[in-house]
Amino acid sequence: MDAILYFQAKGSVFAPEKLAGAEEVAAAAGVHVQVVDEAPDARRFADLADFWRPLGAIVDCGSIEHPDAAAFGTVPAVFLSGVPDDLPPGAMCVRHDSAATARRAARELMETGFRNFAFVPSREPRRWSNERGEAFAEAIRLNGLRCVEMERPAEGGGATAWQRALRTFVRALPFPCGLFAANDATAAEVLVAARFEDVAVPEKLAVLGVDDFAPVCERTAPTLSSVRPDFRGAGRTAALMLLERARAASGGGKSAKPDAVRTFGPLGVSRRASTRAPAVGDKCAADALETIRREACSGLRARDAAALFPCSRRMADARFRAATGRSFLEEIHAARLDRAKRLLEETDMPLKALADFCGFETSNALRKFFRAATGATMKQWRRRSRASGGVPGEGRRRGASGRKDAD
Repeated sequence: MDAILYFQAKGSVFAPEKLAGAEEVAAAAGVHVQVVDEAPDARRFADLADFWRPLGAIVDCGSIEHPDAAAFGTVPAVFLSGVPDDLPPGAMCVRHDSAATARRAARELMETGFRNFAFVPSREPRRWSNERGEAFAEAIRLNGLRCVEMERPAEGGGATAWQRALRTFVRALPFPCGLFAANDATAAEVLVAARFEDVAVPEKLAVLGVDDFAPVCERTAPTLSSVRPDFRGAGRTAALMLLERARAASGGGKSAKPDAVRTFGPLGVSRRASTRAPAVGDKCAADALETIRREACSGLRARDAAALFPCSRRMADARFRAATGRSFLEEIHAARLDRAKRLLEETDMPLKALADFCGFETSNALRKFFRAATGATMKQWRRRSRASGGVPGEGRRRGASGRKDAD
């Protein structure tokens, strides 16, 4: 059986998605993926290559700035998330299209109707941060709008100097303003600065990050909207490049040399409270909506959300529907459905395990709810999303409840 050696990036939270994408393509071709949890070096790779006789290798570069491409000798290697300038001429590489991500962020923020925009780079100088900032500013100015860019403070001040500079930058922004941060961690720091400067988010400042890293995005105040990169698609592309090179070497296909560098871009935007507000200025409705988005999958009930209003349940229901267009229960169900879809599309979590992560008491309750809401089973949804490389059509959506919410 043919094999591919996959060198896993250490400490990368997105490594599993990339690996899953590579394994999908390899499995379809009848190829085994052997994961190696260490950085490749010439001696170690020679031993592995002698044992496995691989078709090639995939290297998830992660935070490696200058990977050792020479370590692979004549064995084809694809550098996943690598930078072409750091590799020998002709080396195969799959990299994040930072410019496409920045343009997607620009479109998202321009839809807020704001006329002023800003970009905050990563705390440490990074090539991808510079690329995102340049492309974002260019997209904004192309549309005749204004974009201000934050300059990093002088080195040596550490986290305190960075947060101080952020507060100064946020304080001086032209409001209302749509702000794009280089990644989720940076965007979370912007939200802290806005809170200390008493800048209302998203009414005065809409904040958007990159990576859609749930442990960050779901725990900020308010929750953070983020551009979601196609990490799984990156893994698929890397595996396809190796298989194409193998076919070309055996005379069964055209050479992959003209297409040695490929990119992966954004899948879309996960919208949360940092970029969108209720249709009317009802603070209680805004608080309830934020609570639902944050806690719907942790057992929140409609009566819990209604308790945030200082009025009767009937009046609370009317106020919330007027502000959002949905009832409490409909909003809770929408949040749970969104979580279920994302877990199906982005993870290999067993279907029976999804219920605990989506706010349902049993897997059968989730199964019935999902089928009623989308017209598809969860297995069908996962298969279609993988086949299309993105999000499948949602089908019909009916008002269905997967479990009885105690009100």
